[in-house]
Amino acid sequence: MRRTVINNGYVIDPANKIASNLNIAIDDGKITEISSKALEGDTVIDAEGLIVTPGFIDCHMHEDPYNAEKDRFEISIFDCMLRMGVTTAIGGNCGIGPENIYQYIEAVNTEGIPINLGLLLPHGILRKLENVNDKYKNADSIKIKSMKKKAEELLEMGLLGLSFGIRYIPGLSKEELMEISSICKKDNKIISAHIRDDAANVIEAAEEFISIGRELGIPIQISHIGSMAAYGQMDEFLSFVDCYCSHGIDIAMDCYPYSAFSTKIGETTYDDGFLIRYNTRYESIEICEGKYKGQRCTKEIFKELREKAPDTLTVAYVMREDEVDRAIAHPNVFIASDGILNHNQGHPRAAGTFPRVIHEYVKNKKIITLYQAIEKMTVLPAKRFGINKGTLSIGADADITIFDYNTIKDNATFDNPVLPPDGIKYVIINGKIALENNIIRNHNLGRFIAKS
Repeated sequence: MRRTVINNGYVIDPANKIASNLNIAIDDGKITEISSKALEGDTVIDAEGLIVTPGFIDCHMHEDPYNAEKDRFEISIFDCMLRMGVTTAIGGNCGIGPENIYQYIEAVNTEGIPINLGLLLPHGILRKLENVNDKYKNADSIKIKSMKKKAEELLEMGLLGLSFGIRYIPGLSKEELMEISSICKKDNKIISAHIRDDAANVIEAAEEFISIGRELGIPIQISHIGSMAAYGQMDEFLSFVDCYCSHGIDIAMDCYPYSAFSTKIGETTYDDGFLIRYNTRYESIEICEGKYKGQRCTKEIFKELREKAPDTLTVAYVMREDEVDRAIAHPNVFIASDGILNHNQGHPRAAGTFPRVIHEYVKNKKIITLYQAIEKMTVLPAKRFGINKGTLSIGADADITIFDYNTIKDNATFDNPVLPPDGIKYVIINGKIALENNIIRNHNLGRFIAKS
């Protein structure tokens, strides 16, 4: 058995309220020793001048697809996650994800991927399995019961909970939400959602989703609140959620550190009325791929792509930066990328979120402390989703990120959204070095993770 040690680093582990110079030993994929004295091992990492933390957890991202015919993953975002210090991510968000979940999990565990991956059960695939294909129509009671039964079976595979893309399925009724969510009561699993509406209608949309958690007594997660409420509503929205929390309703939120959102041009986000809702023009939308890549929309381009290429990724520059800042600073908001890539095209949040938080929000804007940032990236999402990650405790999985606080910086841009960051020195997954000085050393250390 080979031992790896990390000496001379400044360890930050909010799960154990640790922030000091310590040394860590790893044996057989687990943390086995923490000491103020230098340790010996077969592999010695000298972390002098560096920060050592639990591996970052991205609790809201959109996983790479698995190509069954070629028996391989179309790796894009998983590499980006690893390069920015993420060791565990949670996919299946916004009601979208792998249609064959059993096959996907089997492939993760057989082939290995760059990071550990947990999955929520995407509600959207339940509709597909039942051939409820009109997103604007309600499902009938018989279909809802069939979806519920299928969801019960799939959750037993170790999935962490349910996700809904209520915005993307306007026909999703209260009955459907309630019936399918009710299966999470058994193990107190979480439900998360891209809620039904944003901007001026965000409070009403949040209230609809919160009512599900309140009536069922289960935890809920409101996804990417920056893209939902950073249009002049953030203070009211945070106060609204805080009020519910003060009455014992189990709610948390996540946010990415950018003032532009990303979605496909054919999604309901861009249905009639969106220009008024966001108080904007077509020119605020940038095309991320295809023949118009890098161009801003015109009315003509928008209509053409909506009709002929609805899966085209876009970025919309419509959010208020100061309101995103206030969301990031809130103690009940975790850091999550909402990253989604298509052939390495998309939004820079997929490759820059976690270094950007430290560089911009800790160092430059001084909105949160480094300790708070690490807490939002590790133990808080781990506890929220019920996974045995996010800590450097003795016996914990050795998922560790080591970075240089002085040089850490996101480099991904809207022109080049997959540029790796600076400052991530080592990423260790399940006790082995996955990345060293931005070079991926081991590409398949990640495994599927279930609720602990």
